[in-house]
Amino acid sequence: MVPGTKCHTATRGFTLIELLIVVAIIAILAAIAVPNFLEAQTRSKVSRVQSDMRTLTTGLESYRVDHNVLPRSTRVTGETREFVMSAMTTPISYLTSIPKDPFNTIDAEPGNRTITYWGPDFLIGNTTVQTLTGPVTLGDLRTNPTRNLWFSTHWPELSDGSRLLRDNFYVLISLGPDGLFSINSPPEGVSGGFGSLPLTPYDPTNGTLSYGDIIRIN
Repeated sequence: MVPGTKCHTATRGFTLIELLIVVAIIAILAAIAVPNFLEAQTRSKVSRVQSDMRTLTTGLESYRVDHNVLPRSTRVTGETREFVMSAMTTPISYLTSIPKDPFNTIDAEPGNRTITYWGPDFLIGNTTVQTLTGPVTLGDLRTNPTRNLWFSTHWPELSDGSRLLRDNFYVLISLGPDGLFSINSPPEGVSGGFGSLPLTPYDPTNGTLSYGDIIRIN
């Protein structure tokens, strides 16, 4: 070696084949990990909804003890679910906030993206509810065919198909992982729409993203 010159060590980079192998391995790992991550995320949301429903039930029962009646759930034009349920947060805080439905992305109005509450006023009728626009009188809805279709298929103790069999019950609903109200949107291969479909409970054993709503009935 001539004095004063530097010695360079030869370096070797990755070949194209080696890079392709690495990319393929990463793609395989991603294909395995991403679906599992999404399933875990969905299961977490389902657990959150069920926990929020338990909290909401506690609040509703506390309200019933204090007022000897459940808060109204019937909405009039211009009212959101969140507004109607504000009776649970003011003036007495039975809840710190109205639970949101993480699966509801179909309602354009954010105030409607809460866990849905159907009280006896909405299901049974036979009462007068006070709204911002004045009192609204509801007739007897026990024999309403829509209400009976909602329950008779999966909850025969609530409806015999011709009339509702219980008076003082309420229902909490989340759209579930499919993001659709089961009473509005039939499963694949089934025809029908609102009023002609049952309220169908979500069952994770049918698959994490299966048809049906997360439902709690007191």
